[in-house]
Amino acid sequence: MARIVTIALLLSLSVSLHAQARRIVLMEEATNASCAPCAANNPNLQAFFSTHFGSVISVRYHAWWPGTDPMYNLNTTDNANRINYYGINGVPNYLIDGVNYGVPGDPDGMTTTMNERAASLSPVWIDVAGNITADSVRATVKIIGLAPVAQTNLSLRVAVIERWIHYASPPGSNGERDFPDVMRKLLPDGNGTAVASITPGDTLSYAFSYPVNAAWNWQDLAVVAWLQTNTSKEVIQSNISYPTYSIGSPDARGQFLTTSQSVTKNYSIHNDNSSSIDVKIFPQVIRISSGWTYGLTFNGSPIDTIVATIQPGDSVAFAMNVTSGATPGAIKVRIHARNMNDFYNYSNSIDYFGVVKNGEVLFVDDDGGNAWEQNYYRAFDSAGVAYTSVGQADVAAIASQISPALFRAIFWNVSWGFPALIPSDISFLEGYLDQGGSLFIAGQDIGWDIFESGSGTPAAMNFYHTYLGANYLADASGGTSMTGIAGDPITDGISFSLVNPYSSYPEDIGVYSGASSVLILQYNNGKYGAIRKDNGTYKTVYLGIGLEQMSLASARDQIIRNTLSWFNVTTDATDWDQGLPMELALSQNYPNPFNPSTRISISLPRNGQVRLTIYDVLGKEIATLVDEVRNAGIYTLDFRAAGLSSGVYFYSLITENVTITKKMILMR
Repeated sequence: MARIVTIALLLSLSVSLHAQARRIVLMEEATNASCAPCAANNPNLQAFFSTHFGSVISVRYHAWWPGTDPMYNLNTTDNANRINYYGINGVPNYLIDGVNYGVPGDPDGMTTTMNERAASLSPVWIDVAGNITADSVRATVKIIGLAPVAQTNLSLRVAVIERWIHYASPPGSNGERDFPDVMRKLLPDGNGTAVASITPGDTLSYAFSYPVNAAWNWQDLAVVAWLQTNTSKEVIQSNISYPTYSIGSPDARGQFLTTSQSVTKNYSIHNDNSSSIDVKIFPQVIRISSGWTYGLTFNGSPIDTIVATIQPGDSVAFAMNVTSGATPGAIKVRIHARNMNDFYNYSNSIDYFGVVKNGEVLFVDDDGGNAWEQNYYRAFDSAGVAYTSVGQADVAAIASQISPALFRAIFWNVSWGFPALIPSDISFLEGYLDQGGSLFIAGQDIGWDIFESGSGTPAAMNFYHTYLGANYLADASGGTSMTGIAGDPITDGISFSLVNPYSSYPEDIGVYSGASSVLILQYNNGKYGAIRKDNGTYKTVYLGIGLEQMSLASARDQIIRNTLSWFNVTTDATDWDQGLPMELALSQNYPNPFNPSTRISISLPRNGQVRLTIYDVLGKEIATLVDEVRNAGIYTLDFRAAGLSSGVYFYSLITENVTITKKMILMR
């Protein structure tokens, strides 16, 4: 049975002027009940929100497109006001404190963004009191000045939200039946209330009232208020008419450990509400390596669960002890403080991440919770390269400790996850590269997310152009296969078809500027989808597709192996020699069309007789490039069309059991 301690603490509430308050982050979202991507991505947003309530609160607006939405229809004016205020032109779309981050696809990325924002205290505190009956909503909002507010053109905005709306059957066409934190009314309207200025010591009070609409569930209504500058749209502070709290810690959220090392992490919860709060504190293991241990302590004694009633102005303190294993590994523990007075059982949580470094390569998994990282693991193992694997959400916790001296190269797996890169990712990667590091990054729609989704920032665009050396040309290239560039140190001899583990939008990429950028993978329609850059200080390789979109495991392995070599990362040649192709393959010739010569690659998973022949449209054999027993491996062969006329030709790879044929074009 779990050991539980119940405590009650008493103390008076006090507010210190010229201090600053914990920041409560406001998350806003535009969504629609007939939007298929909304149904796919809203669960990610809710998974993030429900485990960080108190550090973040939310208001969600319903759009008038792409289809039917009764929550929009019930308040067309206010919904349109907020969506147009932000210039949102696609759903789903979420914002953190007034900054648009696009599609809510990655709970870890949202957590990182929230943590960054919450790390800076707010110069004001907002107190929200709601008196809600079956007839009316009456709200009192106080803005308390604690430090100078630099922003101008301020507005107080107040929203009545219904915390959870459930429909017996989907009200739109996307299948969703549950809708949290739906904005029902803006008070007094979408423009809010102008706040001329606020200085330390000020207490500005505002009162609002509005009749309850018969379509609302008045027992589930709440009032949210936030102070916002209309100049940049930054939200300075927010709060809700429910008690909120955050788990705080003076210690770093993550760190590199040595083997068999013990550490203690300290945590506390302070009640800055005007009423008591009841919380249940318990740990949740996200992942843990063999031989690692952890445990909560309270008052110096081990404990599984803490149940605390915390009075206004008081705090509860506790700790967690972690011991690393005897071999490299990692631990991630999420500590929850569940609000026992909240019907929805939301919790506030904080993560601790500890890792023992392994090898020269840092691998960052940023694919939104899919398992595409396995492609990288296999390639690293085949190349005999040790690596340290972390999630994107863990990077911010250890970013200050990472340098090229610690990891020679970073491999970043975006796949098809959103947001592709958040501001902290970009800041970290730029700092790492400026010190002489190397970066491989691959994923579909990285360019689209930065340049077209509405969430891109000037910093993200600069990173794409300057550090990746890439020019975003189009969301979908239309290509169905890719071929490497002859003589390129990374892609020479590599060829593969594109597969569709999800909707296929392989990006069309060009060179932004400078001779240090080189296009390295070409689609079968002549466009390009990958680029490398060496500016003398750093090296980058960028693929506009995810590795999982490459049809051949051998091609995935080879492109990683060649990149490691180009980055000057030591590989185990013996181990790589054992990393043979997984399947028989015949590449599309490159270039194609060609004149007078072209290259063809073959992948042989086992030793055996193999024949590669060229013949014309009448079936006449023109040339034989290989006709012998060959060992398993990848081979690139040259074909020179001396004396042949322009036209269509075919080439066939023939083994004991399989024949593969492809078409090529000679153009004089």
